[in-house]
Amino acid sequence: MNRLFFASLFSSAVLVITGCTAASGPTFNAYSVDSNNGVRTYRAECHGLFESASTCMDVAKRICGDKGVQPIDKIDRVRAADDNRSDPRILLFKCGQEAGNNAAADTGAVAAQAPTLESFALESDALFPFGKSAADTMLPSAKAQLDDVAARIRKHEQVSAIEVVGHTDRLGPESLNGPLSLARANTVRDYLIAHGLDGSIIQAKGVGASQPRTNCADREGRALIACLQPDRYVSITVQGRK
Repeated sequence: MNRLFFASLFSSAVLVITGCTAASGPTFNAYSVDSNNGVRTYRAECHGLFESASTCMDVAKRICGDKGVQPIDKIDRVRAADDNRSDPRILLFKCGQEAGNNAAADTGAVAAQAPTLESFALESDALFPFGKSAADTMLPSAKAQLDDVAARIRKHEQVSAIEVVGHTDRLGPESLNGPLSLARANTVRDYLIAHGLDGSIIQAKGVGASQPRTNCADREGRALIACLQPDRYVSITVQGRK
C-alpha cells in the first residue's frame, strides 16, 4: 500500500509520498514544496517499465482531490534519439489554479471594454530555458524584466484587469505547445502577484502557436528556429482608467 510521510527541509515544507512496487501497483514518488512566493507546487515522478504519463496524472489528481490539477512542466522519460513519442514521467503541477483562473477570467470579461493602459511583450527565450516553464527555471534576465513590469504597473492607480498570455512557435505538437504556453503564463502571473499585484484581476492563458508573428516558410533547421524566435513570447496587457 502507499505510505504517506511528512518531513521538513530547511524552511520549506516537504511532503513525500512513496508508491508501491510494480508488482502491487503503480510505482511513484511525489514531493510537495512550499516555494518562495507562497505557491505550493508538487513533483510526481513515475517509475517502472509498466508506468506511463497517466500514472503521474493519477497521482496528481489524488493529491489535489477536488481542487483540480494545473500542470506546470512535464519531462519525458529517456528515449533513443530517434524516438519521438511523448510519455512524460515527471510532472510538476499545482492544485486549484484552474478555479482561480476562471475567476480571473470572469473579472477580465467584465473589464474587457476598459482602455489599455500599457502592454508588454517579453521574449520567452529571455524568460525560460528551452522547454521549461517553472519558476525555479526562470533566467536571471527574466526576473529583472518582470520586476520592471510590476513596478510600471503599480504606478497606475486604477488598474481593472491584467491579461498574461503565453505564446509558442509552431515547432512541436500543439498538445505540448498549448500546456507549455499556459504554464509559462501562469508562472509570470504568480511572479507578478508575489511582487505586489492583485491576483484577482490577473488572467493567465496560453494560446500555443495559434497567433504567430512570423512567416518562415523558406527556413529549415537552426535557421527556422532562429526565424521563429519572435513567436515565442509572453504578452502582458494592462487595462483600467487613465
